[in-house]
Amino acid sequence: MKLQRIQIHSFRNIITAELAPSERFNIIIGNNAQGKTNILESIFLLGTMKSFRMVRNADLITYGAPYSLIKGWGIRDGVTREIALSISASGKKAFVDQKAVIRPTDFFGTINTVVFSPEDISMVRGLPEMRRKYLDRAIFSGDTGYLAIHHEYFRILKNRNALLKKGETDGLDVWTERLADAGARLMEKRESFLAEIQELFKDYYQSIAGPEEKARLTYRTRITEQNRSRSSLCNALHGALEKIITEELRRGTTLLGPHRDDLECFLNDKPLNHHGSQGEQRSFILALKMAEIEYLRKKWGNPPVLLLDDITSELDRNRNGNLMDFLKEKDMQVFITTTSLENISLGGISNYSTFPVSNGKVFSEVTNV
Repeated sequence: MKLQRIQIHSFRNIITAELAPSERFNIIIGNNAQGKTNILESIFLLGTMKSFRMVRNADLITYGAPYSLIKGWGIRDGVTREIALSISASGKKAFVDQKAVIRPTDFFGTINTVVFSPEDISMVRGLPEMRRKYLDRAIFSGDTGYLAIHHEYFRILKNRNALLKKGETDGLDVWTERLADAGARLMEKRESFLAEIQELFKDYYQSIAGPEEKARLTYRTRITEQNRSRSSLCNALHGALEKIITEELRRGTTLLGPHRDDLECFLNDKPLNHHGSQGEQRSFILALKMAEIEYLRKKWGNPPVLLLDDITSELDRNRNGNLMDFLKEKDMQVFITTTSLENISLGGISNYSTFPVSNGKVFSEVTNV
C-alpha cells in the first residue's frame, strides 16, 4: 500500500502542489507555519475523508477559492487506482478512478494511514474526548464498516437528547432501546480492537522502556456486565439508562453510553495521566502507534502509510532512534515533517526523498537511493 503521486489544489495555504514520493521515506522540510502539516493532512484525507485536526470543511479551503481538490494515485496488491476528494464548505465529494463514489465505504481501503502528531502525545493527559477520537479513528482504519455504526449511534443520540432537552417522555423509550442496541455494537467493536492490540502494545512498550515495565490499556465504561457479548451489553446499557431517566430529563442530556466512555492508560498498574513522567507518556503513545501499525499490517496484508508530524521535536534521541529502527524494519511508506534533517536519525536509510516547503509552495524533491 503506497502513494505514488499526489496533487493538491487550493488546500489551506497550498495553491497548487504535486509530489511523487519515494516508496519508503519522504521528509518534508520547512520552518513552522509554512504548510508542512497541510501536506500530511491532505494525505490523511485521501485515506479517511476526515482531518486529524478538529476543523470545519471551510477551514480546509484556500481563502477566496470555491473548493479544494486533492488527488492521489495509490498502489495496492499491484493495482493502481486514482482517488480524489473535492471539498467545499457544504461537504465532500469522493471519486475513485474518476467515478463519483455513492457509498463512502467504496472510497476507503486504497490508502490506509496512521498519523502520529504532537496532539497524540498530549492524549494521555487530555480530555476523554481525545482518547475516544483516537480509538474510533484507529478502529475505522482497519474496519470501514465501523463508520456506519458510529454515525448511527450519534444520530440516535442526537434524537434522544432532543427529547430530553424538551423534557418530553413520549417516544423516549423507543430512542432508549435504539440507543442501547447501537451503543452495544459500538462498545463491542472498541473492546474487540483493544483486545487485538493489547499484547502487541505491551511488547512494544517493553522494547522501548525495558522488560520490567508493564503497560496496559483499559476500556472504561459504566456498564459493568461481566458477559461482554453484544446482547448482554445491550440489555445492561438499556437497564442503566432506564434507572437514570429522571436525572437525564432534569439535565436534558444522555448521561451514559459510548459517547462518555474512556480509554484508560496504565503503567505498572498506576494511572499514567497522574503518575507517569512525560518520557513515559511519550513512550506509551509511541508503543500504541507501533501496535496500531502492526495491527493494520495484519488486517490488510500491507502496512499503512505512516504520517509523522514534527514528532522529532516531541521525542528524545533514544525514543526517536527506537521509532526509526522500527520503521526501517517495515516495508512501509513514511512521510515525516521536520524543520531540519538533523532532527531525524537517518543512519542506515538510503531510500528517501526530501521536499522543501516554504509559504505553501513545495519545491523539487531531492531523492537519495
